[in-house]
Amino acid sequence: MTGGARRALVGVAVLAAATALLAPVAAAGPAPPPWRSADATGQELFAAQTELIVGDQDRAAAHVARAARAGRALRLPGLGQAMAEARRAVAGGDEDALARVRGAVRAAVFAGSYERTLAAADRGDVATARGWLLVRDFRTATRFTRPDAAATKAVAELGGGRISRAAAHQAVRKDLLDAYQSRQRELLADADGALERGFKARRGEAAAQAAGYWPILRDRYVDDRSEAGAARLDAAFAALARGDAASYRRARPLISRGMDGFVAAPFTAKESARRAQQLLRFLALVPVEYGRGVKGTRVTLDFEIQEAIAFRTGAGASLTDLQDQLAKRDPRLTKAVEADLERLRGVVEEAGHKSEGVAPPADVEAIAARAEDNLKRVMPDEWEAKTDESDYDLIAITLDRMESAIGAGQYGQAEQARLEAYAFFEFGPERRLKSFDPGLANDVEGLVWFGARGKPGLAELIAGHKSRREVHETRLALDELLADSAATLGDSASKATVVTNSAIIVFREGLEAVLILAAITASFAGARSRMRRPVLIGAALGLVASIVTWGLAQTLLRSLEQYGEKLEAIVGLIAIAVLLLIMNWFFHKVYWTGWISRFHRQRRKIEAGGRYAFFSAQVLGLLLLGLTSVYREGFETVLFLQSLELSAGTVTVLEGAGLGLALTLGVAVLTFAVQRKLPYKKMLVVTGVLIGFVLVVMVGQTARTMQGTGWLSITPFDTDMPYWAGLWFGVYPTWETIGAQIAAFAFVVGSYFVAQEVKVKRPRRRAARERDGVGQTAEPAREAELV
Repeated sequence: MTGGARRALVGVAVLAAATALLAPVAAAGPAPPPWRSADATGQELFAAQTELIVGDQDRAAAHVARAARAGRALRLPGLGQAMAEARRAVAGGDEDALARVRGAVRAAVFAGSYERTLAAADRGDVATARGWLLVRDFRTATRFTRPDAAATKAVAELGGGRISRAAAHQAVRKDLLDAYQSRQRELLADADGALERGFKARRGEAAAQAAGYWPILRDRYVDDRSEAGAARLDAAFAALARGDAASYRRARPLISRGMDGFVAAPFTAKESARRAQQLLRFLALVPVEYGRGVKGTRVTLDFEIQEAIAFRTGAGASLTDLQDQLAKRDPRLTKAVEADLERLRGVVEEAGHKSEGVAPPADVEAIAARAEDNLKRVMPDEWEAKTDESDYDLIAITLDRMESAIGAGQYGQAEQARLEAYAFFEFGPERRLKSFDPGLANDVEGLVWFGARGKPGLAELIAGHKSRREVHETRLALDELLADSAATLGDSASKATVVTNSAIIVFREGLEAVLILAAITASFAGARSRMRRPVLIGAALGLVASIVTWGLAQTLLRSLEQYGEKLEAIVGLIAIAVLLLIMNWFFHKVYWTGWISRFHRQRRKIEAGGRYAFFSAQVLGLLLLGLTSVYREGFETVLFLQSLELSAGTVTVLEGAGLGLALTLGVAVLTFAVQRKLPYKKMLVVTGVLIGFVLVVMVGQTARTMQGTGWLSITPFDTDMPYWAGLWFGVYPTWETIGAQIAAFAFVVGSYFVAQEVKVKRPRRRAARERDGVGQTAEPAREAELV
């Protein structure tokens, strides 16, 4: 034997010895985490399927062997037998059998993980529970359903000692049961489609996986139904998993009937109400989007049709979750709703494939209205009570759509989604939030629009076609503020809080009305004091109208709440128009010496028994000013107080409103008392400045409201504006709002100069010319006399 050969033999011997020595150490080493082994098992079986399809049985067998090794690390029952079936399928070149094995293995891994996770939670073993929880299936996330992290959160809270083992077990079990039942429905639908198309391997894999999820759901089914019913489904699922089409066709109807109305993870009363609100919202949005996309029987906007399809899908998923509870209340109406949602699906999907000859929008409205009517008849009353939770869900879902559109470069669609998210906030939690924390409400609104807390607003980012990463940074900040607002509203229903906030609302809104009234009536002293009467009568009428609006709020405002900001904008425009007229009249009739010089003549007429014509244009203008000044603030106050009433009831809100009204009246009395002591000229100057200030603020706030309704465009500029600038001064970082305020300011200043020109400078020039003319004619006359 040569030296080289001897050295080679020695090397082999050393390597073998080392391998033998290290083998026990390797065996005793730490096992891979469950998710890694589960992932490797699935990937290797998929690779085996691919190799078998292309005809390489040897490579397919090697992948099955590696899948078996990875599966052994999981130590789950049934995997060994499944791997043996996989080897036989590869040896026989049976692609369909291997597909069924892969579906069964996936289900077995998830079923084993389900049991291990719950057992670890029962022991309080957080590390093990967290490791196995990574091996799970999820409810498919769509644009209108988001993955639930309840199980993950429960395990984390268990680790922090914030919940008990029993509570963690219940949360984890509920989350997983919901996910597996949802996925089983999807897999069965997938298998049905594969059967229709003749995709045997796909049908076998989906059916085997769906059947493998049945053991996870079985115990809950026995609790809800019966052991006998579960036994019948045992046989049906076993037949489903065999793989032949005949067994599938026999078993499938039995499974549908047996599972009909069964909910593995029943909702709590709060969760049911939340899901019901989503169902009603989604259903109501289907005809809205369809109507935007169809004119007559022709599709004009494909994007709107896709929105209608998505909302119909969301409504269908919500109905599925509530079907069991609804059917127990009224099975006939529940079936009618299911049928109408199926009709809607057919109509909107047809419009998604055709451009001509589709159903007119009126048909979709009729179907949706009938379904909504039946839902409200079968739903318990507490489900129809509006909740903020569903609004926050819809806001988050719509913002997800916005980000997706930005990622695709579709900024027009992103802007539409942003406006929809704002609409959900505006008509939902915003009104209550403004009652409890106006600063937080303005910050949320700022991030949706122009920016707040050092972050640019979504409207500004979309208008600038910024990247998804930049938009996502603002989105994260917005999510934090929305969470804060949810917590604020959830913790703010105590009586003391509601009384305090009610008082602040009435006092805050009342101050603006007092400011306007004080500014206008400041110059009505002495002989002109009678002119205060129409203003104060109008103010009293505005207060009465506000009280009447409060009384009608339960019926009128709820029927008109979909026009919330539109109504505010209309009331604001009327108030601005009246204030502009009064401003013009004030400068031309009150402010300048032309009016003062005629004052003495009017005073003599009054002293002689003359009276102002009560129905003169001047008096009507003052009357309307007083009415709109008070009613504008009263209208907003009613909206805010209605939100508080939902939290604490009418009596508590009225206590706070009475306190705020008393404070407002006290300030009013003090303001008018001080007003009388001011020098006349200074009083007029202060009055004009106050009227101009109120006008500019009102214009900015109304322009911002019109932007929210879509009546005014939005062109933001890059600046960080504090929320109080908008709250108290109506200043917002957009060219439209600032431009409107500049125009209002220009009107005020222009009125000043026009009035000064008309009432002061022009008469002075005329008088000067007359004096010069008199002097020039006097000289020749004197010369004639001398001659």
